[in-house]
This record gives sequence, structure tokens and C-alpha cells, in this order.
Amino acid sequence: MDACASAIVGGGTLLAEAGTGTGKTFAYLIPLLVSGKRSIISTRTINLQEQLVRKDLRFLGTLLDFTYAIAKGRSNYLCLRRLNAFRAESPAEEEDYRRVSRWASETSTGDIEDFGISSPIVWDRLCTDADACTGKGCPSFSRCFYFEAKRRWDDAQIIVANHALTAINALMSDDSKLFPPAEVLVIDEAHSLERTLSDQIGITLSNRGFDYILNRVLRVDDRGVYKGLFSLTQSLFTPVERLRTELAALWIAVRTHCSDRTMIRGDIAVKQELLNVRNASMELIESAREGTIGLFSEDDEIELKATLLKLGAHAEAVAAYLDGSDDAVRWAEVEQQRTALRMSPLYPRSFMLTEVLPQHESVILTSATLSANGDFRLMQELLGLEQAQTLSLPSPFDPDRQISIQIEKGIDLRNDETSVLRLAATIGRAAAEEPGGMLVLFTSRDVMRRTWSAAAAELRSIGRNPMMQGDLYQNRSMLEIMRDSTDSVIFGLDSFWEGVDLQGDALRCLVITKLPFEVPTEPITQARTEDISRRGRNAFLEYSLPRAILKFKQGFGRLIRSQTDTGRVIICDERIITKRYGKAFLLSVLSQEGVGRIISSFRNEKPKLA
Repeated sequence: MDACASAIVGGGTLLAEAGTGTGKTFAYLIPLLVSGKRSIISTRTINLQEQLVRKDLRFLGTLLDFTYAIAKGRSNYLCLRRLNAFRAESPAEEEDYRRVSRWASETSTGDIEDFGISSPIVWDRLCTDADACTGKGCPSFSRCFYFEAKRRWDDAQIIVANHALTAINALMSDDSKLFPPAEVLVIDEAHSLERTLSDQIGITLSNRGFDYILNRVLRVDDRGVYKGLFSLTQSLFTPVERLRTELAALWIAVRTHCSDRTMIRGDIAVKQELLNVRNASMELIESAREGTIGLFSEDDEIELKATLLKLGAHAEAVAAYLDGSDDAVRWAEVEQQRTALRMSPLYPRSFMLTEVLPQHESVILTSATLSANGDFRLMQELLGLEQAQTLSLPSPFDPDRQISIQIEKGIDLRNDETSVLRLAATIGRAAAEEPGGMLVLFTSRDVMRRTWSAAAAELRSIGRNPMMQGDLYQNRSMLEIMRDSTDSVIFGLDSFWEGVDLQGDALRCLVITKLPFEVPTEPITQARTEDISRRGRNAFLEYSLPRAILKFKQGFGRLIRSQTDTGRVIICDERIITKRYGKAFLLSVLSQEGVGRIISSFRNEKPKLA
């Protein structure tokens, strides 16, 4: 709290790492409120925004008089103009429209979060959209849910945003910012900021993105009937179909010449196909402008303009992708139902230094994981924060006392396919021995699914309730089930390594299946390690290892969430003991004495038979 107060009063940038249970939120909120300065607090997800508002700010509001508001992107809010103009094209859409209409007459927020469990299938045609917004010229402006929310942001001392929205705000010109000027910016869950910035300022060209635009203007339904804005304008069918043809050729070429998640170097193999798509896009935009004057109702004109603006933005993105830059990384993503071309900056540091930091007098970045054993250099270099003040504080919990750690021998998920069976046996054995819920963390979807196939039936046979990410339930639903039970076993990927907050018997055993090193051939990882090596430095020690340690700390931190929690961590990767670098992982979560006991126990233990 002292460090946050100094940064808020004196200005500058602070990187503050504080372990689970420290009270990070109060440490920055209380000095902010006392200072009276307007502040933007940015966290990783909408769920965490809601948690901060409903729990911490609501409590502090009983002690001090201040204003606060939660800020979400436009697509979270219902547009009354679009609702009134909506025309259903199927019985399912009609039913969804009726549900939303009933809700619209009752809701005070228009926030989809308040709608119910599942979002309506027509929400993308009913939510607010910057390109389809007429602002004060709209008949519903005085009742607009989005602008009402925006007025609350303008009046609030504390604005609670998320990293994506904070990045979008920084990208906008001064006269079109989403948020009012704020003296202080707090980045909570700051370990994930770098990835979000790279995504927001990067480019994604996907078959789904283009299909969404084209289907808005022209598509054929199951009965062979033309639908969409151009359905009654046959003169525009030809340019639409030409663009469809060029896009089909592009995606075929990408799948033929580009490997999934492989960096594109030098000339782009699909350069001509991209040029053809850009030219066809511009031709369709021009044809639509000339051929639709006076043909549509006012609402359809607004929707058409919005769709053409989106198509124009895609055409500009194609041009930017073709141009590239020296500090950009390009690659393809080739999946079963999705094909995409991606471009991202090598590092987001320039954006941070020129667009984010200058907007505020004070910037505080905090998380439980910002350093590798007190060394902040990786995060400082990625975000351009070499001049920032740093602070690292341990968790008030006692992992040496509260956690028992077991290192499994003989499981090598990198090089031995049969290790999946040994991993499944380990999970089953732990589920039978250990009371309470279990969380099994994976780094590979394929390994997770194969382990699930080998373990799920046995887990059910011993009375457990196994759930796998991407299977029957949404992530949030799985966590709610786990929170209310003591027999759940969740198999999870990246999103479960962080943000899981379960106390007591709901989570008593954590299985880390593999040390979370990034795949070295992932485009961003490969480009960064090559850049570091080119500068004569050790990419493994300066980038790969610190990144893995940060992720490991995040995963490890899921187990102990209170002073009274106890549990067991099973690490199924013996490199944590056998490799020289392995000790750094253990030292990031345990004391020197605790690490010594783990190493001694491992060396004296006989391997188990699966």
C-alpha cells in the first residue's frame, strides 16, 4: 500500500508483484480513493471486473463516499434501434427475438451478462456496433443502454475496465476515447497484459470474419432463398460472388502452402490471392455505393454502411498484412473449421511507451506473477518498463506447511506416448486417495483428450465427477459445479492455469502434467527467441525459462487460496528435479528448505508401477 501510494502521489510506473492472499486490490484501491484522483483499473476478463465491482468496491463503498462504474465493450449492450428494426428469418430467430424483446422491457442495463445463461443466436445483429451507431441522431439515444453506461464512466472516479478495452481506448484518437482522462491507470493481472496488447494491435484475417460480412449482405438459406441486405438487388450478386470466389481461392492456397502456426518469412506464398481479395473487396464496396442509393429503408442503409465499413477495414488489414514490418511476426492458423492469417508485433513495448503510459501520471502494474524469483527483466523488456520501480512480496500463506508435493517419476509426455497411460493411472490413484476436488492442468489439448479417454471411466467408477474443458460445460459452469461439490475432477488447459479461485475441499489436489514451457515453434516464441539470440544473449535463460516459471507459479497458485487451505500438488515432470534449471521452478513457490526436502524425497523414492 505504501508503494502504491507513493506511485499515485509522486507519479511514475510501479511493477508490484505480491503473492496470493496479500490483498493487492485493497493495496491500490485505498490509496486511490484517498487521493481522489480519477483512475482506470484494468483487469484480465469481464468476470474479474464483475468480481472487483461486486466484492471489493461495493464493500469499500460502505466506508467511503465515491463513484465507480464497470466498463465493457459495445457488443455487451443491446441496441434498441436494431431491436426495433429486426426481422427474423427463421422460427429459431423469431423465438430469440421474442426472448430479447421481453428482456428489453425489464432490464435497466441492457447488458448481455444480465440476460441469462445462454446468449441469443441473433445477438450479433442486436448488440450495439460503432459502425452502425448514429449517436445523438438515433431516436433511441436518450434511452440507449451503451451511452447510459458511458455516462456512468464519465461521472465515475473509478472505472473498472478490462485489458482489451484498455488497449482499444489507447488506440483511439483523443477526441474519440472511450474513457475520460484519468490520472492513474492500474493494470491488475498484469502478467496477461502483454498478450492482450499484441492481440489488439495485431491483425487477424480469417474465413469466419469475412464470412460474417458477406453473409450480412447476401446468403442462401436452406430452401435456396436469397437472404441479406442485397437479396433484392441482383445487380450486386456478381461482385459479392466474385469476392466469395477469391476468398475461397485464398483459403485453399493458405491450407496448401502454409503450415499451421508456422512463422511466415520473406515473401508471402499467397500474395497474389491476398491482392485479389483486396481488389474484389474494394470493387464490392464501390459497386454497393453506386448501386444501392435510395433502395433501402433508413435502418437498412445504416446496416449496409456498417457492413461496408467492416469490409473496408478488412481490405486495409489485407494491405497492412502484405506490407508487414521489420518488427512484426506473420503466421497462418490452419484448423479443421477455421483458416486465418495473423500478424502481431514482435513486442508490444513501443505501443506501451507511446500510447498507454503518456496518457496517465501514474501507472501501477500488479499480479501474483510478474517476476522469475524476483527478477523483473522479462516483463520490463516486453512492455518497455525498464525505468519502472519494482516490488516483490511473498504470499502470506505458508506453502511449505500447507502443501505436500509429490514428483512423479517415469512420465515423459514430450517423448513417450505411453506416458499418457501412466499419467491417467496417477490421476486415478490420487483421486482414490485424496479427498476433495482435483484440478489437472495440461499444456496440450491432444494430451488432455488422450488422458481423458484413459482416465474418465475409472474416475466415474470411484464416485468422481470428471469434466473436461471443451466438452459438455462452459469453463464458468465447471467451476461453479466444482465450487459446490467435493468430488469434481477438472481437466483444463491454459485458462485454468490462472483465475481459478476455489477454497477448502472444493479443491484439494492439483496435478501439473508438464512444466509449462511454450512450444518453441510457436510463431511469437520463435521470433522472440531468435531476436534475443541474434543480440548475443541466452534466449532460454532470458525468455523461455522465465516465461515457464511465471506460468508455473500461476498454476501452482490455484491450490492455496486462504490461510486454512491445505492440499497436495503432484508434478508429473521429473525435469523439475533432474534438470539444472528445474530448481528455479520450485524456488518460485517454496522456501529453500522446502525445496531441499522435495529434492531429497525424490532421490530416495522408488518409482511407482503404473
